[in-house]
Amino acid sequence: MKRVMQWLLTCAVIAATAITLVLHTNSWHQANAKNNSLSQRETLSTVTLAQQLPKNVSVNDWNLLLVGGKNPLPQNYHPDLVTLSGNYKIDARVKEHYDQLAAAAKKAGYPLVIVSSYRSVDYQKKIYHEQIEQYIKQGDSQKEAEKKTADYMTKPGTSEHHTGMALDVLTKQYYDKGGTLEGSFGQTPGGKWLANHCAQYGFVIRYPEGKYNTTQIAYEPWHLRYVGKQNAQFIMNHHLCLEEYLRLLKERDDNEQTQDTHSS
Repeated sequence: MKRVMQWLLTCAVIAATAITLVLHTNSWHQANAKNNSLSQRETLSTVTLAQQLPKNVSVNDWNLLLVGGKNPLPQNYHPDLVTLSGNYKIDARVKEHYDQLAAAAKKAGYPLVIVSSYRSVDYQKKIYHEQIEQYIKQGDSQKEAEKKTADYMTKPGTSEHHTGMALDVLTKQYYDKGGTLEGSFGQTPGGKWLANHCAQYGFVIRYPEGKYNTTQIAYEPWHLRYVGKQNAQFIMNHHLCLEEYLRLLKERDDNEQTQDTHSS
């Protein structure tokens, strides 16, 4: 009788193990199928976006120049600068578009205040190191200060402000109340208006929320970058950052070049 009971117990254990294996296997297949489905949807989404890209746009267009951590300003790049209000400077090709944006913002009840525009490499060096020193004075180590500075400011030679196509702006209401360059600006009525309307004039919020892994710059609702109306509307409508947009353009151009090669 004892042996029978042991045999029955062993059978039960084997059966339970088999059921567990089946359940785990089914779960794995379901998860794998779900992941494959997600991957397929992401691929389809990318293909669909690529098909919707503006036809007459190239990654080599002057207003799509990519400047950032891994993309320093070309050494021979010298923008043709003109002066905005407050002696701030901007690329001559961008001025008219910014003036139109500023006029529209004022009409909507959100007059803009320029905080920064074109910066030379030398000036970027100055303010970059000043910011590091400020964090150190607040008690941060050298390494911590450099990390915090890098989250919101690019190293000299890699700042978009060198291009003359980038501006930091706030609304007058926010600025007059002591508001500074902080993510909270994006939640103000003026910050929301700016995000919703800047593309109509060729500008994008260059460092959007949730894109740090791509841009390596934290959310900056005040940082405008001119890219042209078609590009700006596509980028903002599809919640992209400039890096993602350029990647789509390059993939499209590469695919078209491959098709042309095969057809010839």
